[in-house]
Amino acid sequence: MSEDDPFELEGEENFIPSIFNYCDRWCERCAFTSRCRVYAMENEGPDDPESRDITNAKFWRKLELIFKQTHDMIEQWAKEAGVDLADADTEAAIEEQQRKKENANNHKLAIAARSYAQSVSDWFKEESSQPQMFDDSPAAEPGEDRNEEASEASEVIHWYQYQIAAKIIRGLMGRKDEEEEQWEEDIPKDSDGSIKVALIAMDRSISAWRIMQMSLPDRGDLMPQ
Repeated sequence: MSEDDPFELEGEENFIPSIFNYCDRWCERCAFTSRCRVYAMENEGPDDPESRDITNAKFWRKLELIFKQTHDMIEQWAKEAGVDLADADTEAAIEEQQRKKENANNHKLAIAARSYAQSVSDWFKEESSQPQMFDDSPAAEPGEDRNEEASEASEVIHWYQYQIAAKIIRGLMGRKDEEEEQWEEDIPKDSDGSIKVALIAMDRSISAWRIMQMSLPDRGDLMPQ
């Protein structure tokens, strides 16, 4: 970080503005980490495996620092914009945003996404009690490993399990804001970016479930729909 600006990072000019708002947070598989400010912040300093271990105190200390930096950044931006975060108008805006969040949470798409997430948990909990989870029949193609493919598919399913609902809710809230602000059609919309991530998550999850279905042919009908 710069001594003049504690929020400035090395290579700041190369970051794509707000790219982190429209990603699936799977940094290990992302081709744009070098253009992402959040990734740079989270990986600034020595590479310490303990700081990425959720059971280690270093992980929580690093997370606390990130939250503090974010809080300070918001306060700085508010000061520069002449916004008093404690005034009545700000409190009313926070209450209005909370109302929009509740409405989005109660939307049928959000309800369906949360129901899916719960179904995933229930299915894997049930499958883990089975004596043999995956099919050990001969592979259809030379070199194909059914267990390896199913394990990879399981990782994909779990990664997007809750993210679908989160992105849908963000998209619904953004759409409401855009309607109220009479957003111009030629300007990219936050809601479009969020829903695009949700659709990508759905598409990849469907593909992963197909792999699971082929690995567990006897239990395919019991998989979440």
